[in-house]
Amino acid sequence: MRIFTAIRHSKDSTQYHRNLWSRNFYPALRELRHQIVESQVDLLPTSRFMEIADQFTPEEIEARRRTTELIVQEVRAAHRQVPIQLFLSYFYNSHFDPDGFDELRRLGVPSINFYCNSIYQFDLVRAVAAKADFSWHAEKSARQAYLDVGARPVWVQMAADPSIYRPIDGLTRLAKACFVGQRYADRDRWMAALIQGGVAVDIFGHGWGPFSESSEGAGSVVGPAAPASSEEDGYLGRRRFRPGSAASYATYFRDVVGRDGFYAGLARGAEQWRYRRTSKRLTPLLRAQARGPVTFDEQVRIYSAYEVSLSFSNVWGDGYPGSPLIPHIRLRDFEAPMCRACYLTGHSDEIGEFYEIGREIDTYRSEEELVDKARFYLHDAEAAERLRAGGFRRARRDHTWVERFRQLFAKVGLPVEGSG
Repeated sequence: MRIFTAIRHSKDSTQYHRNLWSRNFYPALRELRHQIVESQVDLLPTSRFMEIADQFTPEEIEARRRTTELIVQEVRAAHRQVPIQLFLSYFYNSHFDPDGFDELRRLGVPSINFYCNSIYQFDLVRAVAAKADFSWHAEKSARQAYLDVGARPVWVQMAADPSIYRPIDGLTRLAKACFVGQRYADRDRWMAALIQGGVAVDIFGHGWGPFSESSEGAGSVVGPAAPASSEEDGYLGRRRFRPGSAASYATYFRDVVGRDGFYAGLARGAEQWRYRRTSKRLTPLLRAQARGPVTFDEQVRIYSAYEVSLSFSNVWGDGYPGSPLIPHIRLRDFEAPMCRACYLTGHSDEIGEFYEIGREIDTYRSEEELVDKARFYLHDAEAAERLRAGGFRRARRDHTWVERFRQLFAKVGLPVEGSG
């Protein structure tokens, strides 16, 4: 197939989403002999308000309209040269006017929009999901949310690229556990339990130490935010507040009260205050183990350099502290085992569909179980090696992006392999 892609949320190499999905998707699509025609439209202007679900300002609507028009023009031009068989995107509501999918249909180009945060941020993709031909979601339990808005959901889980995520030879594993990821949700609670339980652990990522401030709390964003040098700033007609500032909490409280009522908003605000207070109390304990942010390449090396690799699977139910915690499969659930890590993550029914628990990866349900299992694998080299070997074989066999695209295209009735 000739596939038109719009999945880079920015052309700026300093932005997190610059290469995240292209480095995952493109090698697999090329291995399957599909041709990629990549959009040259920079999504960064609209990525700057990715955290807004609807009720856009006139300026935001105009920015989205321009972006949509430019992308549709690109597709038309490419389609005239050689027919496009698929439009593959990773759009939030901010990126693309949903009516743009009608224009693609008039060209005879089917569309698939990918999204991997459907459990706790579905509102941010609700409008585009309803209009794309197919909505590819990574979370099994998200299906009903898509059906409720009239979308055509296709469940295909995330994966990893074995050419990138692979064991690094010649490293002597440190007799420690490690975690790679930002401070978010209840991750610091789990980590504190490990430290207090005497488990040797190193932490890599944002928000854990003096290297960077955590983005946790009201006002935090899911995408690249507009620069803010003070507590309040603005972008495309919308006032913006620094995450964690008093103004951000006031704005969030107003929105919750407007949605759920005064008493529910008051209770939610109190829960957030308690959460923040506990987080601040834990910070000095965590800083001693914080090693700072790392690149993707360094992440691969870390998985090969530590005896045990940890993951914490919970996300906030609506993206903000105080809502229910929900287990969520992550990219690292496939990346770490593919690097031959001894992998220990939070338990969920869905992860059990991809690995044999206790033989390929292991899971925990409580702080006590996390501490006990981390100690066990750190002190039993043979058990840790068996888990590494089993997880590595399973990930390499079943959890590659090539395999995922085979599943995706088969489910939507498109050619699984191209002609080169």
